[in-house]
Amino acid sequence: MKNMENEAPTAEQLIPDQIEKRKETLSNFFTGWVTTSYDKLFILILLMAFIIRVLVYTKTQDQALWWDAADYMAAAKRWGLGLDTIDIWYYRRGMLWPLIGAFFFKIGLGELSIRFFIVLLSTGIVFATYQLISIMFDKRLALLTSIPIAISWVFIFFTGRPLTNLPATFFFLVALIYFWKGYVLDQGKRYFLLFGLFYALACLVRMQYVMFAVSFLAMAIVKEKHKFIFNKWLWASILIFAIIFIPQFTMQNTYFGNPIKDLATYYLGVGGSETGEVGVALAKTSDLFIYFTNIPYVLDANTAGYTSLAVVSLFYILFLIGFFLFFIDLFLGFDKIFTNKLIQKKFFILFWMITTFIFLGYIAPHLEQRYIMPLIPFLFMIAVYPIYLVIPKIREKFKIKDIYLMIAICAILIFLLMPNYNFGFNLIESKTLSYNEIKLAGAWIKANSEPSDIIIGGSLPQLSYYSERTVYPLHLGYRREIERSDEQGLNQFVLENRPKYYSISTLERDPQWTFEYPGKYLEVLTPVQFYGPQEQPILIIYQFNYSPEAVAKLESNLASE
Repeated sequence: MKNMENEAPTAEQLIPDQIEKRKETLSNFFTGWVTTSYDKLFILILLMAFIIRVLVYTKTQDQALWWDAADYMAAAKRWGLGLDTIDIWYYRRGMLWPLIGAFFFKIGLGELSIRFFIVLLSTGIVFATYQLISIMFDKRLALLTSIPIAISWVFIFFTGRPLTNLPATFFFLVALIYFWKGYVLDQGKRYFLLFGLFYALACLVRMQYVMFAVSFLAMAIVKEKHKFIFNKWLWASILIFAIIFIPQFTMQNTYFGNPIKDLATYYLGVGGSETGEVGVALAKTSDLFIYFTNIPYVLDANTAGYTSLAVVSLFYILFLIGFFLFFIDLFLGFDKIFTNKLIQKKFFILFWMITTFIFLGYIAPHLEQRYIMPLIPFLFMIAVYPIYLVIPKIREKFKIKDIYLMIAICAILIFLLMPNYNFGFNLIESKTLSYNEIKLAGAWIKANSEPSDIIIGGSLPQLSYYSERTVYPLHLGYRREIERSDEQGLNQFVLENRPKYYSISTLERDPQWTFEYPGKYLEVLTPVQFYGPQEQPILIIYQFNYSPEAVAKLESNLASE
């Protein structure tokens, strides 16, 4: 007689067990990190952050795209929908974000889904911040830091803009988590590979993030001195990064030659650059420190004078105090930098902050708060550091349970950050109708033209995106590396290519001759649509007329030159 207890389980018996194991794996993936009361409190903060960002989505989902966002989304729509239009993509930029957008368009989801994807990534930044500060320091400091990140006006406002900064920041913070786990804490070799992967993704979304490599190098030097050169897993990270970058560098090489040399010339001015990001601004030393002086505004919306003066510069005051308290160990024990892990950690943060601010002042002195998004978690961490230090003293003095004290402090922080919340949403409201005329004009042109028609117009990326037509800018230079034309060049182009519409608006700083052009060629251009007040329109669309008289006028003008 067979022993039933020793019989192998049947396939039907195995399936439920396998499903249960998969459920357990999935559960651990999403909630396995929840092990303390701090984690449970953070879930509430994360939920709050998500709700805030969904509110941003509902307020901005119908807003017109601005220039930079449309630049990426026009390429995404062209690639995803296979539009037969000219290629306006600028190949010095990382290609990953428009490729992600192209995927959304390809599967029929479109702009609204891309905007909601930004909501998820913005929420992910709050989660990544908590995880990063937890492994670098502890969960109490991570929880305190996550609150201002959830309510920061910078993240609130830019959650409503499908730009590259939020996606790149999310990928970068994840990369930094894996760098810390793999290299600093030595928790597993796989983290080196994940670091290389996510850092490459961050840079492919926003090439500017390549500059952070200097900080990783500085950390490697203080941790291992010259021995880091022989760390094969660091080289594995670099190899992964390089492999992922092959398509980007191949494409960039096609248009600009050696990508390393080109980036050095374009961003750093090595060898001189007439068309790059660098220029006359480099001569102004004061520009190098412009991002340092903007820290109060990033931390506390009150410093801009837009909200109540009840807590003016509170977080900046906390930041100044926290800066001293946080970095005092580094300043006093700098001679121990090659042996003390705490000093190395603080050196990495300080070095990263200083080099990033100076570099951005060097290449982008026009000042954009979104450029420092990866650093904002650490700016707020320093700002809440004094609170973090006094919590044990308060707990001991008043004999309050830690969880109750943390709930109270979190509530107070949320209350104090309400001006940031209000400022972020007020800023969104104030920009509700920005560039709406371009959106309407693009939709009108799409409805009143054929896919093969050519448009001449300002606001190139927005008009291209909304019209889904080939659009040449008024000066004809549809990519930055393409030489711009003048009035005579436009006349020659019109005669040779027969565009259908000429669109011009007061929203852009186009050359004066482009505004005078329609009045100078009355035989050629007829107004067919306008937006804004009739007595002073914001945007006017003209239709080209190719009657013999109109063609003669253009030919006569060319001949006279």
